[in-house]
Amino acid sequence: MDDISIDRLILEIPGLDAKQGGELARRIGEQLAAADAGPGDYQTLTITLDADTPHDRLATAIAAAFLRQIG
Repeated sequence: MDDISIDRLILEIPGLDAKQGGELARRIGEQLAAADAGPGDYQTLTITLDADTPHDRLATAIAAAFLRQIG
């Protein structure tokens, strides 16, 4: 993506502390920045993941879900 801006990212993930949440948000941002998605303006994107998604795969699952929505 040429230009990406995330004004607010809210994660409700039981079992993660603030440091882990920050790291997860950083990894999500890196994956979105590296993606080749078309332009668009999205006010709100909401995703729900399977509760069994392992914590070490959350960033990839979340980024993939966002990218599916923005196509």
